[in-house]
Amino acid sequence: MGAVAPVSAATECGTATYYDHPGITANGEEYNPGGLTAAHPWLPLGSWVSVVDQDTGLSVDVRINDRGPWVGGHIIDLTPVAMNAIDPERTSDIRYVCLYQ
Repeated sequence: MGAVAPVSAATECGTATYYDHPGITANGEEYNPGGLTAAHPWLPLGSWVSVVDQDTGLSVDVRINDRGPWVGGHIIDLTPVAMNAIDPERTSDIRYVCLYQ
């Protein structure tokens, strides 16, 4: 976690949400709401991405271990712990973020 965005160009920018649904993720792991993981529709499973909140400037590194989000328009679903890292005040359940690989 940190407050400085990576120097490389963003892979993608859009809205992030958090999800908290028990079960098995796309890569076969049990979902862990306390883990630094995320769901993304096309990034390779097992890859890491830095998620930078465009309002707070805070970032968190998460590992892609699931597919989604399945709600239109969102680019990534974060665990509650990952969402809290970029929005510690929990001002919104939807955040505008950029992803960096």
